[in-house]
Amino acid sequence: MTDMLKRYQAAEKLVPWNVKDAVLNGTVRPQAWDETHFLYAKEVRRNGRVVAEFTLVDQNGQETPLFDHKALALLLNEEEIPFRSCTAKDGKIRFVHNDHDYRYDPEKNELTDCGAVQKRAVSVSPDEARELFVRDYDLWLRDCRTNEETRLTYDGEKDYAYAKTAEFSGYITDRVKGLPEVPDVLWSPDSRRFLTYRLDQRGVRDLYIIQSYDDEHLESIRPRLHTYKCSFPEDDRIPMAHWYIGDAESGTLTAVDLDPQPAGGPLFSGHYNRAKWFADSSAVFTAPVTRAHKEASFAVMYPDGSARTILKETTEDFINLGTYGNLDGFNDYFASNFITEDGKTVIWQSEREDLARLYAYDAETGKLKKPITPAGMEVGELVYRDDETQYVYFMASNMAGTTDPYYRRLCRVRYDGTDFSLLTPEDGMHSCTFCAGMIIDTWSRVDKAPVTNLRRPDGTLIRELLEADISVLMEKGYILPERFTVTASDGETTLYGILIKPADFDPAKTYPFIDYIYGGMQMYNVPKAFQYTASIEGREIMGGLEELAQLGFAGIILDGLGTPGRGKKLHSISYENIHGCAGLKDHVTSLPELKEKFPFLDLERAGMWGNSGGGCATSRAMLEYPDVYKVGVSSAGNHDQRMYNNQWTENYYGLYNREIYLKGDNTALAKNLKGHLYIVHGAMDDNVAMSESIRLIDALIKEDKCFDFLILPRTNHNVPANPYFIRRKMDYFVKYLLKEEVPVDYHFEIPA
Repeated sequence: MTDMLKRYQAAEKLVPWNVKDAVLNGTVRPQAWDETHFLYAKEVRRNGRVVAEFTLVDQNGQETPLFDHKALALLLNEEEIPFRSCTAKDGKIRFVHNDHDYRYDPEKNELTDCGAVQKRAVSVSPDEARELFVRDYDLWLRDCRTNEETRLTYDGEKDYAYAKTAEFSGYITDRVKGLPEVPDVLWSPDSRRFLTYRLDQRGVRDLYIIQSYDDEHLESIRPRLHTYKCSFPEDDRIPMAHWYIGDAESGTLTAVDLDPQPAGGPLFSGHYNRAKWFADSSAVFTAPVTRAHKEASFAVMYPDGSARTILKETTEDFINLGTYGNLDGFNDYFASNFITEDGKTVIWQSEREDLARLYAYDAETGKLKKPITPAGMEVGELVYRDDETQYVYFMASNMAGTTDPYYRRLCRVRYDGTDFSLLTPEDGMHSCTFCAGMIIDTWSRVDKAPVTNLRRPDGTLIRELLEADISVLMEKGYILPERFTVTASDGETTLYGILIKPADFDPAKTYPFIDYIYGGMQMYNVPKAFQYTASIEGREIMGGLEELAQLGFAGIILDGLGTPGRGKKLHSISYENIHGCAGLKDHVTSLPELKEKFPFLDLERAGMWGNSGGGCATSRAMLEYPDVYKVGVSSAGNHDQRMYNNQWTENYYGLYNREIYLKGDNTALAKNLKGHLYIVHGAMDDNVAMSESIRLIDALIKEDKCFDFLILPRTNHNVPANPYFIRRKMDYFVKYLLKEEVPVDYHFEIPA
């Protein structure tokens, strides 16, 4: 008899809160200290806890302590340094401890307590001399030294306010948390000017969330209605951002002569800024995309309000300027394009030849000069540019010398297309940062622990900086994934996936398996780098397949046709085909081949689960392929594409066409359900409205189908991070796919 209690206890060792510090130095986050040194936090395990040793590195790879750790700990009345991250500016470090902001001068060993952390609805200039804020829909400027306030606009109004963020995904979550709404502003490097916009949401329709749980801040337990603006594909009006450039010295705001930009959220959000200032603050560039994503352009905006569109590119399906959900554009700009500081050349990424390349344009005439990256590779995110040497550094995949075409490695090429070189040759997934004149490169594979190398700009290896310590993770029962390939449903394209064997693996036995799917076509789902944490806080590694392996399941992740990363042709299979769930058909047709490679897989006990687009794909799989998938857990699914935000949906379905959009309505297939389907949604979801799941439930009821449903009253779109959901997901697969009894009264031990 299977001892499921012991299996659950083994699985619990791998839940998110128990593996948070299981890997040391898996990622290095360097910060420039000066022109020739960077700092990073080296993680060490000491006295049962993980602490950071802040280290300074020079251009020869020599390391020295950034400061006297014992001296600072003494000033803080601590035995060890109590913080794990900090920022550096002007020879001082800044950190948060016990909800207070601190400044520390290492040279003088002086610590300044700047008071309790205050989250304020202001945007502070880089020199911290001024801040912008919104009052009654208008934009104001405050001098931080004198506290003098200057009103910049007088015509702001509800639904047509200045520096206002479009109210899509996460808007209600932030309001419920009490987070202030910071003005959406992009300051120039010299702190004099700023780019912002006036958001026109007039006529944009409302969407609703009902908060039913108790709130200690509310006197009444009466359910609370939250309202936010969210445009669907059928709507004529969508949020539009009208550009403005401000001058903080003169206290003026000037409208920019450029068409408004569709806005589905903040336009300036750190890694995904929709614009970038010239280094000398003389102008700012952007790459506007039209509604339905069929046209993109490159434009420069000037402080006097004038603007110049240098080039445009159109497509019959959809256009990509970024890199499929991956970090792009030098860490602070969303697109793979830029203009040189002398204003003479635009470097522009395009998929016009299938695989993405970089192209050089004459910025004066807008004429194409030439492609500057070699054909046959896929250009990804930009990492660094050097106008002095005229090199652009970028990640590229689909190159010779790797065992997986998705592996990204760092390359460089001059603006004129000469002197191309590969800088990080190791066979794996690389993540690179250019800092203090050095390349900090962390690379790994799903079956190889991360290694961080230090290189010169020409790729010369200075030294290995760090190798991650994964020993604690392995002690917890972590199982290294196995990479595999199968053939797609077209009979010719090779698809790439990973498999995790059950913890009690016996080649003489067969095992049920769970397909962890995403189904959104803007990114691929199969991990390529070593997985020790999820990309979204609180979620399980690889969708929880490690925990499920401890329970007795095999697990797979597979990318089908219609996913990005290997060229426009394969990606465009998803155009007008959102209902294809990024190659769901390939998951089904590849099963016989998968069985040949892994004979222990029991094809009669196939399960699937996913969140968001994966929730949609799971319900689709259970309804379209009811004889294949017997158990499905579908969380936060966008089951009907007509009900989702237009920005994402129109990218792949185009402008609203009822006939096409009806194909993306999973409720039409409700009559097909045969297996066990568990539909889960967060009542506070401000990304995919819970109405999507309610409509699917209604359709299943009409067809007299048996199914299970769970509402998480306090949860937003991040259902996979909910500990109760994690356990109930395990229970569901154990009961209906493994066909074992769930341990009675078993509960996770969750830290406060």
